[in-house]
Amino acid sequence: MFIYVKNNKHVLTLSFSTIPELVRLLSLLGNEQRLAILRSIAIDEKYAREIAEELGISRPLAAIYLRQLEKAGLVEGASRTSDEPPYLRRYYRAVPFEVVVDLNVVLSLERSEDETG
Repeated sequence: MFIYVKNNKHVLTLSFSTIPELVRLLSLLGNEQRLAILRSIAIDEKYAREIAEELGISRPLAAIYLRQLEKAGLVEGASRTSDEPPYLRRYYRAVPFEVVVDLNVVLSLERSEDETG
């Protein structure tokens, strides 16, 4: 994983060394609700309840998806206090990223031990 500048913005470029790593990322991005969350927070940061209400999903599901996206480095979260309940909110925003997968990338991937076993 590395960051470069594109159109005056820092862009996260994800790199992979094994097939399972690529599969995990594509699986994350292959979910319609997770993509909708990324789209929702691409411009403005929001907290889980706002996202859930906007997308018509449960708040716990939105929170799970946000944690998964944050763990993958596609989303950043920051906790802030508010004058209204809930007094502590975690706001999320999408990190600009780029994923490039072509045959050369696939050929460069190492097989997992499960595949070689």
